[in-house]
Amino acid sequence: MRVTGEELSAGDAIAFVTRPSAGGIGVFVGTTRDSFRGKRVVRLEYEAFVPLARKALERIASAAARRYRLDAVALWHRTGSVGVTEASVVVAASSEHRREALEATAAMIAAVKARAPVWKREWYEGDERCWKENCECGAATPASAAALRTDDEDAWLGPARAAPAAAAAAVGALAGAQERSVAPVP
Repeated sequence: MRVTGEELSAGDAIAFVTRPSAGGIGVFVGTTRDSFRGKRVVRLEYEAFVPLARKALERIASAAARRYRLDAVALWHRTGSVGVTEASVVVAASSEHRREALEATAAMIAAVKARAPVWKREWYEGDERCWKENCECGAATPASAAALRTDDEDAWLGPARAAPAAAAAAVGALAGAQERSVAPVP
């Protein structure tokens, strides 16, 4: 797990989790967007108590690896100034099958936003700035450094949710039934 002021690379994370036994790799890359509620964002700044943040990422990754039977995990968060379009967080997971990798990736980014001790300040055009709280922060958060010692998956990822078979079948049917051409982006 990585908490760093250096730029993050999704390609490096994919290479890190690639294994011969893995048939699927799930990836999430969180980037700085250029606007928020009508304000022009020029950059984000992240701060963290690195040893505690790294420990939280390790616990989240470990819980996900057990729950989703992952082969490997990369859970990386950037600190410092992050410009528009740059990555602030990269999550990659590999597993035997794609479903576990994709579900694990979604669970880990939600857990990071809710539980990792990383703080974000948005800088807007005109030197205005604002500290931001993630909407996921309403979820249960380990109350102290001692809480980082737990190996309880639910404490880090929340309760396991089984994907409804009907919903999965519907998505599969739509994916196979509707083909459309996509214009390349210039």
